[in-house]
Amino acid sequence: MTDSRLFGRGVVSIVFAAAVLVPGVASATSDGAGQSTLKLTVTESRKTRTVTLTCDPARGEHPRATDACAELQRVDGKFERLDPGEPKSCTKESRQVNASAEGTWRGQPVGYQVMLANPCALKAATGSVFDF
Repeated sequence: MTDSRLFGRGVVSIVFAAAVLVPGVASATSDGAGQSTLKLTVTESRKTRTVTLTCDPARGEHPRATDACAELQRVDGKFERLDPGEPKSCTKESRQVNASAEGTWRGQPVGYQVMLANPCALKAATGSVFDF
């Protein structure tokens, strides 16, 4: 066989292999597009707590994963729009608390940080999402 025929067969083999493999890669990517996996962190008085939360279905280390996922689903993963809907009277106690979230919500990157006066204010603003 000539070199050009061998080269031609090699190219056809590569194109065929790519055509077979690409749909598998595409379906694996689209399956992961809906993933919602978050690392949630709360820091208060130099103590840091971190849990993972995965939604659809709700699971992870978060003790109230089902409630937290439901609240995030209501606001389509936009933490700044969280509103637990229950008025809460908090004292003016100054125990600064920081909360952050990073990960993905339905395949989109998430980054959120908030600093509030105390744990009560955090719960009033974010419901069960950072309640761990």
